[in-house]
Amino acid sequence: MNSGRDDLRVFNEAEIRAAERALEQALQSPDPTAWVYWYTEDAVFVAPGAPAVQGRSALLQMARAMTPLSSVSIQPVRTEGSGALATVYAHASWVNGRPPEGGSVSKVRGIIVWRKEADGQWRIAQELLNADPIAGK
Repeated sequence: MNSGRDDLRVFNEAEIRAAERALEQALQSPDPTAWVYWYTEDAVFVAPGAPAVQGRSALLQMARAMTPLSSVSIQPVRTEGSGALATVYAHASWVNGRPPEGGSVSKVRGIIVWRKEADGQWRIAQELLNADPIAGK
């Protein structure tokens, strides 16, 4: 009989890609906090030039103050995973604002550490974003 723990030990990159697509949708949701639930309770998030934000309650506070996003895109470059942990180096972009008032475009590169939790859901445990220098050229 499978106790469910076996599912946490097997790494499936397709699950990470599905989680990335779901995160893209959540970041564009009319609910400004929808994306926060794709992060672990103890997550650490660092945006370009900003201090680290730690924990879901701090992320919820940040989400409520954010400009809505649109056209969110996460493009994985390299993925390494084993068991219940995966690290993704990625490029991402989004529009700050929603149509028809869409604003500037942000482009970043980053490292995302995903953790598969006891409920079988992959969530972000750590994320570090940096402005993409190639985007400015």
